[in-house]
Amino acid sequence: MKKKLLAGGAFAAALTLFLMSCGAKDVAAPGPAAAEAGLELPERGIAPAVNSFYRPVLERLDEDMQQYVQSGKVANIAYALIKDGERVQSGYAGTRTLDGSDPVDDRTIYRVDSMTKAATAVSLLMLLEEGKFSLDDPITRFLPELENLQVTRTFEAVDGKGLRPANRAPTMRELLTHTAGFAYGGGRPDFANQVFLQRNVDGAATNEEYLKRLSGVPLMYQPGTAWAYSAASDLQGIIIERMTGERLGTFMKRRIFDPLGMVDTGFSVSEDQRGRLADFTAWTPGQPLTKVAGPRQDMKAAQLPRDAGGYGLVSTITDYERFAEMLLQGGTLDGETLLSPNSIRLLRTNGTSFKHPETGFPIYEPYRGTGFGFGVGVITNTIRSGLGAPEGTYFSDGASGTWFWIDPYHDLIFIGMAQNLSANTVMPRDTAMRDVYHALFTDYFPSIPVVPEDPAE
Repeated sequence: MKKKLLAGGAFAAALTLFLMSCGAKDVAAPGPAAAEAGLELPERGIAPAVNSFYRPVLERLDEDMQQYVQSGKVANIAYALIKDGERVQSGYAGTRTLDGSDPVDDRTIYRVDSMTKAATAVSLLMLLEEGKFSLDDPITRFLPELENLQVTRTFEAVDGKGLRPANRAPTMRELLTHTAGFAYGGGRPDFANQVFLQRNVDGAATNEEYLKRLSGVPLMYQPGTAWAYSAASDLQGIIIERMTGERLGTFMKRRIFDPLGMVDTGFSVSEDQRGRLADFTAWTPGQPLTKVAGPRQDMKAAQLPRDAGGYGLVSTITDYERFAEMLLQGGTLDGETLLSPNSIRLLRTNGTSFKHPETGFPIYEPYRGTGFGFGVGVITNTIRSGLGAPEGTYFSDGASGTWFWIDPYHDLIFIGMAQNLSANTVMPRDTAMRDVYHALFTDYFPSIPVVPEDPAE
């Protein structure tokens, strides 16, 4: 694997953090409960950023990323680790196409799927700052087609018996945090998600048809009572179009991509860009990689009539690094201000603190030790997550293998790109996180999870 690795490193990352990130629950931790307060960042330029890592351990990251290609699970993989505004390490393995020889690099174009959600949330927060809506507004102010929604009788219902009216319309805040109750398909067995698939909601060619189909899908739960990954970001995109009178991609280009110099990010690729687009592939164990058929293979604008706010963007490592750096720096990059620091805090604040009324344990978590902000996952407990990332780190994974995270405590960004869309998922973020935080020198101590007392004892 070709890589750019700066000099540095002297000693292994602290054993205490290593044990904690592996899930040990009996390690003493005198540090604060939260990773950081506000958006204060360490001063940059004091020492080379690579000196923050133990090099022999960091080299394992490169080996682990290569393994995804060597195992035949993906045709290529690329990543970049940035700390204190500096590239610490980048890695590139494999070729852009299945039948070619051109290697991937920072400018290879990937379908970033759910990493789109963060850009959609930023777009909506821009409009919030302009007073176009309130977080407590019902979504039916902009989507009247979704009046009179029904709700399944239980979260796990597998049939349509006992549907009842929603207590109220979901709010804009609930839409942003995916606590509005909408389904998403994705092969989940409950009734609402099966109806979502049967009505082929994602196959709608227009926003109007999308809303028509979705209006016949019951909510999974009453609005604001639980969390589930959902169609909420696609609805956010439709609302943005209705508020602005612009197509979602046009708005994002004008307000986000052009100001940040993100020249290869959008909802389609041009003929000039096509020679840098990675093949869209699927992996089946024991079988060679194959191309995924359909319009998303070529990403031609004429074949993609609707900009999907939940999964539609393509981007590069170079471009997405600019977007992530803007978020890390509180909404401003190189003199271009997209959002206020308060809006960035809102975006990365967990909005899914649901607990079981009897046990006190978290419920409806996206993953163990995580919550969900506006379009991004949020680490809420370092030890419980088992990933080593500080509380307050926020992230997103794309369904075809792209991922990123932003760690404000350590002034750190990681972006990874691969392309696999199949039932056999390839999600390297967990591996990358563990490798990075095992190599990182840090003074961060996570909070110890409080285990509720067993009332039977």
